[in-house]
Amino acid sequence: MKLDREMEMLLNEIPLLLHGDVLGCGEPAAAETDTDAVDFSYLIQELGEMGFVEDDDDDDDNAFLHPRKASSSPTSNLHFMDAENFVASRPFSMDKDRERALFDPFPFSSTCFDAAVGDDWDLLCPPARSRLCKTARPKKGTCSHGNGCQATSPKKCAAAKPSKYESLVGLRGYMYHVARDQHGCRFLQQRLDDGKREVDFIFTGVARHAVDLMVNPFGNYLMQKLLAVCSEEQRMGIVLTLTKDPFVLVRISLNVHGTRAVQKLIESLRAREEIQLVVAALRPGFLELIKDPNGNHVVQKCLQSFGADDNKPIFDAAAVYCLDIGMQCHGCCVLQRCIARSTGEHKEKLVAAIARNGFELAQDAYGNYVVQYVIELKVATANASLAQQFEGKYIHLSMQKFSSNVVEKCLKVFKEADKANIILELLSAPQFERLLLHPYANYVVYAALQNSKGSLHSALTNAIRPHVELLRTSPYCKRIYSRALLKK
Repeated sequence: MKLDREMEMLLNEIPLLLHGDVLGCGEPAAAETDTDAVDFSYLIQELGEMGFVEDDDDDDDNAFLHPRKASSSPTSNLHFMDAENFVASRPFSMDKDRERALFDPFPFSSTCFDAAVGDDWDLLCPPARSRLCKTARPKKGTCSHGNGCQATSPKKCAAAKPSKYESLVGLRGYMYHVARDQHGCRFLQQRLDDGKREVDFIFTGVARHAVDLMVNPFGNYLMQKLLAVCSEEQRMGIVLTLTKDPFVLVRISLNVHGTRAVQKLIESLRAREEIQLVVAALRPGFLELIKDPNGNHVVQKCLQSFGADDNKPIFDAAAVYCLDIGMQCHGCCVLQRCIARSTGEHKEKLVAAIARNGFELAQDAYGNYVVQYVIELKVATANASLAQQFEGKYIHLSMQKFSSNVVEKCLKVFKEADKANIILELLSAPQFERLLLHPYANYVVYAALQNSKGSLHSALTNAIRPHVELLRTSPYCKRIYSRALLKK
């Protein structure tokens, strides 16, 4: 430290030499005479004693690449390029282990410093691009912290982002705020694996903030982990907090982050009382949940995790709103899941409600899938109800994009008597060739050919043959024309 202070004092005197133009940087002032020149040999001598300037023992061997020749003046050991920039005529120390001199005018790496010692010292070394020398730069995509770190990416290295959280004790009173932080949330999740004591400590700090944390981008992960490891009493406490106001749980389920936490809550429920509380809280917002891209997953998780008796409120609501639900992109999937998970009376009631609205659903972009699903169940009462609604309207349904799929399904699944009614209605069309040339109805005619036999099939082929020339040229009728059944 003493050496550094002395060196700093000497360095403060060097700029004075420049400004006085006494070391060859300019012509001396007119008022100055040789007798008045200041002797600076003491400064050079002190720098030499400190090891920053070497003696000129080898004048020939230590010549430097610069137009100015070495002189015998006391200041010959220093070379000044101009009044603003100067460098030592030789390094102040040739020791490779010595750190870079504090007064070097240009930054450079240790490797560049060593290379400059040999020759061309006056040529300035370019500044290093990074703290690491190019020769020691780590491979791309690997950690640069050393110490045996095997991380494949700097982002995965623990040393890159040291955690500011060390213990739970210091977080008392701040647990809620820590849980909303990315690194704090991760720290708390790790502490949940340490044992029951840590679980209880964290639960006490965040339980009353469960509603806010479940919709937080980071806090929802902590709540999911906490629900998986907490005790039954603690889980019941969270359930009571969430279901105190039914619309609170609905709002959380509609949130992009909250829907995951609610699904995790549903998975963890075991007691019948907890299940009833959650289902009852979701029921007021069932229609909104079923249509929402986030909320529909909560309803499907209930259907998957709970028994038929526990899901009874969901089945009842689905039966009441089946038309509205079935005509929505997310609702049609949930409605089919409700049918699959229901049993007994609940299933019969739900299927009957869908069948009553079959004509409207069959013409919808999403509802037609629900009707086809019901038809494939082969419930006699439901199919009879659908056949009664469709009777006299098969031509109309066959010429629509979505309902034509339902008519095809009817030709495949319905009883023979119902199939015959469909084919006879098609044959009775005033302009039968319009069905053959229609972009959607031609699929219905093709399905009728596949699923008919006997006199019905003969009547159908006889009605098609007069229009063979049209079938050859129409882009929609090639399947019918190439059908081998026409040759029977």
